[in-house]
Amino acid sequence: MKQLLRRIRLIAPFALEFPVATDEFVQRLQPHVAPPHLNPFGRLGSIFSPFVAPYSGVVRPDLIRLKPRPDGNQFYLPHFEGLALPTQAGTRLEGELNGASGRFLFFAFFYVVALLFFLVTFITQDQRLPLVGGLILLAAVLLSGSFFVGWPYIMARRRMQRAAFELERDLFYFIQKPPTEVR
Repeated sequence: MKQLLRRIRLIAPFALEFPVATDEFVQRLQPHVAPPHLNPFGRLGSIFSPFVAPYSGVVRPDLIRLKPRPDGNQFYLPHFEGLALPTQAGTRLEGELNGASGRFLFFAFFYVVALLFFLVTFITQDQRLPLVGGLILLAAVLLSGSFFVGWPYIMARRRMQRAAFELERDLFYFIQKPPTEVR
C-alpha cells in the first residue's frame, strides 16, 4: 500500500540540513512541538489546551514525528516522520511526508467498491446494454470518479505541498531563533 501511495506521490521523501548539532537541534525544536493526543475532546478541546505550539508530535534524537496543529480545515493534514542524523556540517533531517489521510483512503475505497458493484450488476444483466447506455454509464463512472477520488487527491496533494513548504520554513525559523519556551 505504501508503494502505491509513493507512486501517486501522497508519500514523499523530505530531507533538510541544519548547521547545528543533533542534540541542539532536538533541544531547539522541542518547545515548538506539543505532546500528541493530550486532548480527549478533539478540536473543540483545543480551545482549552495549555499549548500554543504549531505542531504536535514526538521529538527525540532517534524519532521525530510532527503533525501540524489544525487551524481550520483538518481534512488532509499530512504528517512528517523521520530521523535527525548527525553529519559533519550539523544535522540532517530525513524522513517522509505522508499526505494519505484516512478520509482520502475512505473515499477511494468506497468508489472502488461501488464501481465493482455496478460493473458486476451491468455485466450480469439478462438484457444487452445499448451503446448509448454504455456511454452514459462510462460518463457517470468518470464523473463520480472525479468527485470521489480526483477531488480528494488534488486537495491532498495541494495540502501536502503546502505542508512541505511550511514545515521547511518553520523548522529553519525554529532552529535559527534562540530557544524560548513557546508552549
